[in-house]
Amino acid sequence: MYSFKINSHVSFPLEGLDLRPFLAKECVSKITTYDLLSVICHHGTAGSGHYIAYCQNVINGQWYEFDDQYVTEVHETVVQNAEAYVLFYRKSSEEAVRERQKVVSLATMKEPSLLQFYISREWLNKFNTFAEPGPITNHTFLCSHGGIPPNKYHYIDDLVVILPQNVWEYLYNRFGGGPAVNHLYVCSVCQVEIEALAKRRRIEIDTFIKLNKAFQAEESPSVIYCISMQWFREWEAFVKGKDNEPPGPIDNNKIAMMKGGGQIQVKKGADYGQISEETWIYLSTLYGGGPEIAIRQNVAQVQELESLHGEQKIEAETRAA
Repeated sequence: MYSFKINSHVSFPLEGLDLRPFLAKECVSKITTYDLLSVICHHGTAGSGHYIAYCQNVINGQWYEFDDQYVTEVHETVVQNAEAYVLFYRKSSEEAVRERQKVVSLATMKEPSLLQFYISREWLNKFNTFAEPGPITNHTFLCSHGGIPPNKYHYIDDLVVILPQNVWEYLYNRFGGGPAVNHLYVCSVCQVEIEALAKRRRIEIDTFIKLNKAFQAEESPSVIYCISMQWFREWEAFVKGKDNEPPGPIDNNKIAMMKGGGQIQVKKGADYGQISEETWIYLSTLYGGGPEIAIRQNVAQVQELESLHGEQKIEAETRAA
């Protein structure tokens, strides 16, 4: 096989790349102009070579060449004529710059306020870097009841930023969203739900272990039920706390096949487990689903074999005596 590198020069603008003609009709973005931020270049052949990058310092607008440990200031014409491999653009918005400057100005006023507000650190990072950060999304650290989920409370300082009232009101009036948060508390509803979930998991796994232990003790069960291992693994992940969501209804469709006379039996080579009738009833009562696949042994034949085995054992003991 042969491969080669295409060396055709691609022209690209440093500023003002307008993508409006290429936007989907349903796109709601108002800003469609982009400025170049960085360029990756490749020197060499398709089989080997060397990468360098050109990046702009957004503070002073100066371009720099990054070549391993060497960083060199370059003129923008060098970037313009570069043999570009990957181009990185970001939306250009003078309005976004003004918004950030306004927030900084309000924050430095140190205007006395009776309340302080908490805002999502994630959203604030979007505000500082995106041209269109969208509505404030404080639900990144809140639960559906408006409190802090118990599992997030111990690192809540990593998720929020405290804002003075005047800054919060400016951002809220400008971008909307929310909700407003001026008090952090652990959600008691979530705490109750967590405890109930832990209890449910404990009951289900303890019951299964008990039923399965009794099943393993049976020497000749008259009926054995089949269960999809794919579903069983999902259930196991839930009861062991590896997955927060319980599995759906039992789905034995992938391991079942229809036999003559409408009887359902397990497919040859199917990925399934064997459980007792009591275990099947327990799980199917909790989760529903199916279909039910039972392997039934002929009781008369089993009893006959057990009787024959007993007679042989007595005969052997008599001879030994």
